[in-house]
Amino acid sequence: MAGPAQKRLVTITAAFLAICLLLVSSHHYYALPDRAPQNGVNTTPASSAHPSNKDTAAADTSYEADEERFGHSPDNVAKPGHADHNDVPERVANPKNNGKHPDGREKLAYATLFSATLDQDEDLENDKYFASVRILVWQLLHNPDTRTTDIDVVVMVTPSVSKSRRDRLERDGAIVYPVEYLHIDKSWARPAQPQWIDIFTKLRVWEMTQYSRVLLMDTDSMLVRPLDGIFQDPAAQIQPTKHMENYTAIEGVAPLPPTHLLASLSEVWDSYHEFPPADGTGLKKYGYFNAGFFMLAPSIAAFNHYRSFLDIPNSFDSKYMEQNLLNQIHAWGGPMPWQELNYTWNIRCPTDADIEKGLVSIHEKWWTQPYLYNNDKTKAWLKSRRWEMKGWYDAYDRFAHRDKDE
Repeated sequence: MAGPAQKRLVTITAAFLAICLLLVSSHHYYALPDRAPQNGVNTTPASSAHPSNKDTAAADTSYEADEERFGHSPDNVAKPGHADHNDVPERVANPKNNGKHPDGREKLAYATLFSATLDQDEDLENDKYFASVRILVWQLLHNPDTRTTDIDVVVMVTPSVSKSRRDRLERDGAIVYPVEYLHIDKSWARPAQPQWIDIFTKLRVWEMTQYSRVLLMDTDSMLVRPLDGIFQDPAAQIQPTKHMENYTAIEGVAPLPPTHLLASLSEVWDSYHEFPPADGTGLKKYGYFNAGFFMLAPSIAAFNHYRSFLDIPNSFDSKYMEQNLLNQIHAWGGPMPWQELNYTWNIRCPTDADIEKGLVSIHEKWWTQPYLYNNDKTKAWLKSRRWEMKGWYDAYDRFAHRDKDE
């Protein structure tokens, strides 16, 4: 009869083989080209041109969203203060909170906001949104096909996120970063879906001034290839705020910050689009970006500016919450126009051809894809990420538990 040590060896070996099979199956769906990192940064999509925004009028904010968005969170980073944020001095309290590493290099982060989901089940395997967060963390930190080289992975968590979920995310390797809710007066705010009322908490990412720049992604995001090169995209650089003679601020709004960064992508209608998509070839509302994937530069001055709108009734169209607010503030005709990233970095409703042509990341749920239509290869790939992640962490937990026992 096999002893405990032999049984444990068989279990570990089986888990290892399961991971190998999952990795093989993932490459069966998409064989990725060889990576050619330069200075540790992937530069895959650097070739595409960026459309000019200079003469484009500010976009209409009528927008038909079709998904619920919930956030992510990180810990082990300096906690944001919970006092009155309207008067917080920018990077003053902590001289080292300057967005740089000790050796002077720029400090960067990937971040996501995670709040209470519709799947509030203490069996964490049944929480689809929580599984999405774990997939994203696993891809950014552990998967050799997609992991970052030297960028923090932060999950912002609201008070509604259970301790069991926070503990699991920390064990997965994420920086779990608790944030307080950022509320808006419900007497005038009318989100398209009631559960979106707390989504303004996403704005607290601008308080994370320990970082120079942050890529914020919704929880239902996945990587196909390494994403680090996006920080080198020409559109992902900090810009001076324009002085405009014809700009009139809404009464009561906090001053504009001296510099700003908001770089993102317009959204496609569905999987009927060209790649990369452009105005007239699949984009839903050219000039109106999706707030589920954007680059920003943390700044207390910028945070105070955004937050001041929440206290002014009807200062923006609240139907699509933070997305409409940010599109209004960063309209192409204004003093802080948003910049257009290369469309190979991210897309919603991806097609099989998009991924084969070099798409780097996806904004799509792994468990349901109503607008992918006949792209069965991509649907299967999305679902396989969930189980490959689980297999990886199951094996990791077994090895970690064994090391503790010994």
